[in-house]
Amino acid sequence: MKLFLPIALTVIGCATLTAPAQGSGEEVRKEIEKLKQELEALKAEHAQRIQRLEQRLDELQAVSVSEPAQFTLPPTPESAAPPTQVSDTTFSGGERTLQALNPEISVTGDFTGRLSDNRADSDFNRFNFDGFEMALQHPLDPFSMAKFFLTFEDGEFGLEEGYISYEALPGKLGLKAGRFHSDFGKLNRYHKHALPWVDRDLATRTFFGEEGLIGTGISLTWLPPKLPIAHTNELYFEVFDNDNDLVFSGRGFADPVFLGRVLSYYDLSENAYFEWGASAVTSHWDEARRNRSTVYGLDLSYRWQPLQRALYRSFELRGQLFYNDRQNSPGGDPLGMFASGEYQLSRRWFAGLRYQYAEQPDDSSQSTYGFSPFLTFWQSEFVRIRGQYDFLDSNFGDQENRFFLQFTWSLGPHKHEAY
Repeated sequence: MKLFLPIALTVIGCATLTAPAQGSGEEVRKEIEKLKQELEALKAEHAQRIQRLEQRLDELQAVSVSEPAQFTLPPTPESAAPPTQVSDTTFSGGERTLQALNPEISVTGDFTGRLSDNRADSDFNRFNFDGFEMALQHPLDPFSMAKFFLTFEDGEFGLEEGYISYEALPGKLGLKAGRFHSDFGKLNRYHKHALPWVDRDLATRTFFGEEGLIGTGISLTWLPPKLPIAHTNELYFEVFDNDNDLVFSGRGFADPVFLGRVLSYYDLSENAYFEWGASAVTSHWDEARRNRSTVYGLDLSYRWQPLQRALYRSFELRGQLFYNDRQNSPGGDPLGMFASGEYQLSRRWFAGLRYQYAEQPDDSSQSTYGFSPFLTFWQSEFVRIRGQYDFLDSNFGDQENRFFLQFTWSLGPHKHEAY
């Protein structure tokens, strides 16, 4: 604006001096006087606009960051105050911090088609929406985090997990309180959609049910100092309610469940690692609470993934052994196990094979075993398609052939979360 006025005056003056002499000198002077008046009016108008803008800027600078801004209409030229000097105030707002208070939300869908030559099984020879899961999680403060996993299965809403966790307590301790999947073995913590197979293994389903071992209580973890036997060790201790009536009494907190676990991790090379874990979970199996039932578990995991081709090649081997010690049980002490290997064929394709075996908790003489080849295609990190074939045979029933086609998909920041 300050450059505009001198330039305008110069252009007008040059135009006046170079204009051909037309009319008398009196007319020329009148024309020049008229132009001067118009220029003065223009200068006054622009000065008023600058004055109003500067006053508006002063009002904005005076607004406190902690209070909502109160804006007023710009003053009229008559009431305009003289411009004041602009301060060096730094502006900051809290608008973006409001979004940070919202929890992270993820949604997972699990749709499976099942076929079986056992026509009596109502869960097969149909399409089934196996699960809708909504995960809400967010740090509560610098010390703790909350997680909730809401599910819709078989026409009912439920809470699969909901807990608060502390990951950095003094002494390298961690604490979790609420409802959660127990840390028995390696895969019990996994939600169904995050498993390496379409369904849970036979031993877990036989001893703990379709969803695995879940309880409401507390879980304490400790990361001890590094020991020469492993690169990293971790210890778990859990107490939760007893709602499992397969290997326990199912009497809730009247007969609580206690769990202990040790996990050791080894780096074999820059391309491979190995870990093993030992678990024990105990309560009573009879309602009179006179006879204890303890399930022991030994799990092994090996993973190979070359750094130079990490996106295209990997191999993972998993296995777990179950032994249920049941005092004075007429059915004996049942065993169970699974072993699984999965090889990455390319960036998106994985192929694997699972073997599984389980004896019935109420009668260890009855057993079932089976083989399960499976093929997985990762369309993207959001969508996974898996095909699986199960062959099952038992000494108390008929052989069964099963076929699965599973679609799982996820929305949000947490994709098929594996623990």
